[in-house]
Amino acid sequence: MSSDTGLYTAYISLGAQALIPIILGSFQSLKTPASVLARRKKSKRRDNTLLLLGNDDDEDSELDDEIFEETLGWADSLVFPIFGSIALLGLWALLKYVGPEWINFVLGIYFSGAGMFAVQTTFSSIVTYILRISGQHTPTYHIRISSGIRQIFHLPISLPSLALVPLSIILPALYIPLGRPWLLSNLLALCLGTTTLAILRLDSFLTAFILLAVLLVYDIFWVFATPVMVTVAKGIDAPIKILAPKSHTSDFAMLGLGDIVIPGLVIALCLRFDLHRAALRYPKADLTPRSRFGKGYFLVALTSYIFGLGTTMVVMHYTRHAQPALLYLSPACTLGPIFLALARREFALLWGFSDAPIDIDEQVRDDTIEPPSEAAQRAREAIKDDNVAEVAKGVSEHVEVPTPPPVEEDDSWMNEPTEAGGKARKRKSGKKK
Repeated sequence: MSSDTGLYTAYISLGAQALIPIILGSFQSLKTPASVLARRKKSKRRDNTLLLLGNDDDEDSELDDEIFEETLGWADSLVFPIFGSIALLGLWALLKYVGPEWINFVLGIYFSGAGMFAVQTTFSSIVTYILRISGQHTPTYHIRISSGIRQIFHLPISLPSLALVPLSIILPALYIPLGRPWLLSNLLALCLGTTTLAILRLDSFLTAFILLAVLLVYDIFWVFATPVMVTVAKGIDAPIKILAPKSHTSDFAMLGLGDIVIPGLVIALCLRFDLHRAALRYPKADLTPRSRFGKGYFLVALTSYIFGLGTTMVVMHYTRHAQPALLYLSPACTLGPIFLALARREFALLWGFSDAPIDIDEQVRDDTIEPPSEAAQRAREAIKDDNVAEVAKGVSEHVEVPTPPPVEEDDSWMNEPTEAGGKARKRKSGKKK
């Protein structure tokens, strides 16, 4: 009975740990809707004093929107299991023919380096949120590089991010010297999962459902048909999984990081769709990731994930055999949002939703650079007028204007003889003698 209690505790611990990166990463993936950004830029173009005088709220909102991101389309979803299979087979071959020591050493160094960035971004977002809800304003510093009147680089840095830099370096650096403790491994894995969900985005629900379907087949094949995935999961000692001890023994229950990140991508997409619905419902509202809005699809998707993960653990407990978690998570995370959309009669809206990146600067001018002054605008107009004048002058120099032929004067009357003297009359000269 005590062993079963230990198993139940491990399962609950795994489930609770899995929800942390999903929730944090989903909210970090939120961005201000494109319609709101376009409206802001147009209004600021009419009132440039916001930039000249400085607006702290505007600067803080830029910190939420200027985050590196990578978007996956439906074509990327189709090739995902191919590259995953190649990587899985490669790790299995290295474990079998080279040994786990060198592989774990190399992977430990790699994930320690990547963990520094993941720990910094995850912890800074948590600290910033705690300070915000407690009413504390955290200053943000902006590093900008401009070429002429166009901005080419912008790096917003908040004060909590600067304060957490030493911690984000020390913790991952101690991973290997301390002997890879499972608590520190879990911390790095959770931070890596959170950062992945904040950076990696799905562009539509079509991409999401394709990804869940193809990885469902991928997971079933490599778990049931071959021992490859189980061998790699047990042989690799790196923060690519989360662990929970079974009672006081050295045995651990584990959950792969892919079983958190893949469904988490769909759950994060549902949260962004909730924000999109709110922007459509309130077109004049200034909605941001910090605004309050209905999160129906996000909550349904999160509940579906909990149900699918619980089903996985129940089946694994009674069969005493490793289970492909996506066998239960993929259908749950697919059917949950679909059923809610059908109940709300919003399936067309859900299916047509696109979260592909949009270049706002193509719609309105980039207002993060100080606009040109009136003197600069007059100087530009003067230069333009000078250029037009020079072009007109060059055209006139190259065009030949025809000149009329010279008119010959008839002076024959001067040479005609006179009736009296018989001599011709001479023309009078203007020179006096």
